[in-house]
Amino acid sequence: MTLDIGQSGGTGAGTRSARTAGGSASRARELAKLIEKDISTGRLSAGSWLKQVDLEAQYGASRLDIRQALDRLEEKGFVKLEANRGYRVETFDKERFRNVVTIRAILEVAAAQEVLKHIDEPGLERLRQRADGFAEAVNAGTVVAQEEANYAFHAAMLEFCPNRDLVSMIFDLRSRVPVTLTREKNTAALLANTVREHYEIVERLRERDKPALEAIVHRHVLGGLEIV
Repeated sequence: MTLDIGQSGGTGAGTRSARTAGGSASRARELAKLIEKDISTGRLSAGSWLKQVDLEAQYGASRLDIRQALDRLEEKGFVKLEANRGYRVETFDKERFRNVVTIRAILEVAAAQEVLKHIDEPGLERLRQRADGFAEAVNAGTVVAQEEANYAFHAAMLEFCPNRDLVSMIFDLRSRVPVTLTREKNTAALLANTVREHYEIVERLRERDKPALEAIVHRHVLGGLEIV
């Protein structure tokens, strides 16, 4: 597909402001999330061209709001604006996957250090329950259930990190990896290893073992890189 937006080229800040002036910021954020989800799940495939009139009809949105949403997604690396052609869904290659996961590992270790200082016994119990939930999803759940349970575990842990900007950055990085790519790498062996590592994270937090916690969190986030 191609995007017909009457582009004459140029992607600078001034050009972008002129192109998107007048749209609703809140609506654009909402649309960006919807389009991002469709890219992540493969409904909008990597490399495909986005035709604006189709997006307007699909999401029931105005042209200005669609343009603002696409600009937001370009900033996050989900789409690319090519002069005189339009927006194209970016291909999430192996190098980019490694870069994103490596950065996330560094940030999650930093967050784990803060969690260690603030998590209490009830919090540890809730985290263990989230680990149980993921284990159950791996044994009998659907792929979607596994993804939701894994997210719930990390969300429960990061509740105890007072640096909310750090937490926001971590979840932003998580969202940048398409679900389709994550599903490709989630072999049975890797899922089983993730189950074990969730329980190990809980135990290292319970023991207040900072070096061991840092090591397991780093290894956990980097899991699967060798097969991508």
